[in-house]
Amino acid sequence: MAKKIYTKKLTYAGMSLCLLSFFAFILSAAGALADPVGKLVYNNVFTNKIDVLFTPDIFAYVNTYGLSCALAIFSLVAFFTSARAKGKKKLDGAFAGFLILFPLVVMITKGIMIYYVTVKGHFSNAITMGYDNDKFRVALSLADDVLPFIAAFLLFIGGLVIAGRLMGEDFAVEIPVAAKTPDNAPAPIPMTTPQEQSFAQPDMSQFRKPDNAEPVMSQSVVEPEIPQQTEPIEPPTETAEQPVEQTAPEKCPHCGSELKSGAKFCSVCGNKV
Repeated sequence: MAKKIYTKKLTYAGMSLCLLSFFAFILSAAGALADPVGKLVYNNVFTNKIDVLFTPDIFAYVNTYGLSCALAIFSLVAFFTSARAKGKKKLDGAFAGFLILFPLVVMITKGIMIYYVTVKGHFSNAITMGYDNDKFRVALSLADDVLPFIAAFLLFIGGLVIAGRLMGEDFAVEIPVAAKTPDNAPAPIPMTTPQEQSFAQPDMSQFRKPDNAEPVMSQSVVEPEIPQQTEPIEPPTETAEQPVEQTAPEKCPHCGSELKSGAKFCSVCGNKV
């Protein structure tokens, strides 16, 4: 009897997860590139030029936007994985767990930052009473946290969708193990008698060709012709030739001259024959 030693649930991604992960990658990448893109826009819009917007060096950039960069990479991996499993059951519970846990951590972290900027910071004063460049800085700093928060929320929804599909799936992978036969097990009882086996399996040794036998050329089998029945032919009968009787010419009884055949009067004397 087969024994089930490993079970695993698999499901497909669908178009919804592909779209969610794609938009999450766009939003998280926009949040990670907010500093260089914002500095470029600031120098082109406002009169006073700046060299540093938020992060002066690479270490400060990683400290500020490291979570957004990690979320962008995670979203890209989720997009390609879901694209491969769009019509096939390849996603398991581990993938759904990553889609739920990591975006949840990002949402909690960015939620705290959004609360700090909007409530504890000077966001309202800068928007209502500050200059245009101050409004731009505050709005950009808020976008650095809002965009990754939305991206993480999209991935979190996708993870819940995959988890819901896995709950409705059956165990797809089963590896059966054949039962081991003990060494002292009795031999199986044959289903046929020795006489039936002798008829069922004829000895082919008598039909075995010796090793030094010459190869036999295949010859075409000629079918015997069946003679057609015809009527017996009678031998021709020989007929004896009969002699032809030759009659002597007729003569006139009066003058003795020869007469023509069938003549009634003599052409010499004129008398009737």
